[in-house]
Amino acid sequence: MSYDEQSPGKTLYRVIAALLVVGALVGLIVLPRLNPAGAKLLDKPAPNFSLPIVANGEPNARMRLSDLRDKVVLLDFWASWCGPCAAQAPILERIARKYKDLVVVLGINIGESPSVAARYAKAKGLSYPILADVEGDTQELYGASVLPTVVLIDKQGKVTAFVQGVVRQTSLERAIRNHR
Repeated sequence: MSYDEQSPGKTLYRVIAALLVVGALVGLIVLPRLNPAGAKLLDKPAPNFSLPIVANGEPNARMRLSDLRDKVVLLDFWASWCGPCAAQAPILERIARKYKDLVVVLGINIGESPSVAARYAKAKGLSYPILADVEGDTQELYGASVLPTVVLIDKQGKVTAFVQGVVRQTSLERAIRNHR
């Protein structure tokens, strides 16, 4: 029996392996973006919060979402240990600089000490305000169970976009332009 005659069994294993790889990719890429908690927020008023500013703001100041009415706000929930968050940070920095007159970008560090968040922001060269959600209360309010999570809030204070995972700059720019 030649090698080619044995290949139907091997072909079946290859097909199964390929299906497992595709299933894993769908699980890693698509499913994290389908968050029922975040979907419930769409077109609803964004939950208000008040968090300390730990970088790029006045020392010992707090940021309240309600103070940003009449502005488009982009929230980024992140942590220093999160690889995808590190990939997202430069994208958000470019957005913050390019659209500084149209959108307020806020980085919300989850569950880490304020000093860790501040050092990370400095190391990454982030210029937008970094807030500390040490206890994770704001994270829970927004259903940001996967990091990074980006939430876009319109000038009326309604959530218009909720995405878990890294968001492409072009997608963010399109969403921001829709809020002019």
